[in-house]
Amino acid sequence: MDRRKRKTRLAIQQAVAQLITEKGFESMTILDITERADINRGTFYLHFVDKYDMLDQFEEELVTKIKQAVLEHLAYDASAEDLIITRYPTLVNVLQCISDEKQILEILFQTKGILSLQTQMKDVFLQLFQMDVLRDMETISTKVSPDFFVTILTSNLLGFAQYFLVSDEEMNPEKLAKTMLNVLINGPARVGGLLKGNMINVDEIIAQYDMKK
Repeated sequence: MDRRKRKTRLAIQQAVAQLITEKGFESMTILDITERADINRGTFYLHFVDKYDMLDQFEEELVTKIKQAVLEHLAYDASAEDLIITRYPTLVNVLQCISDEKQILEILFQTKGILSLQTQMKDVFLQLFQMDVLRDMETISTKVSPDFFVTILTSNLLGFAQYFLVSDEEMNPEKLAKTMLNVLINGPARVGGLLKGNMINVDEIIAQYDMKK
């Protein structure tokens, strides 16, 4: 996409975000969007069929960017242990992507809802598992099915993202990735102090990744 098209889509995106807050998505018209974005109606229709197609495209673009962020640090020949070790930079990438696309995420959560995005992301992660990313997947799946594991993963990821959208705390992808990895590995009950017992040191896992780079 060239610079002019990106600029136009960003203007539309910003206009939509403002109008949703002011009057709601269903009451918003194409004319409202084009006037706020300072473009003509023909320009809008060069990009989108209607405002519902616009939402679908926003969602598709976000999911594609998240998929690319996941693939960047994915080791196809990794052992199950190595796969866990390399999840930290993957989570940093994904959370940075979510932070960069915060406005689109807010638009989607207020219109299509979190379940729509969760379904799309779940499909992406399931596709990655089916590509033999996990060499030991058969062993792992006897304990937890890939579908269930991916549901937990996407729910956690979007839950963290949703928390930061409504909080005043600034998203720090590195800090949040470490917290999320800790929850995924040790479980929420143990991380929250409700269960006693030894916890796996996430700092050591991250250090192992640094040594393997």
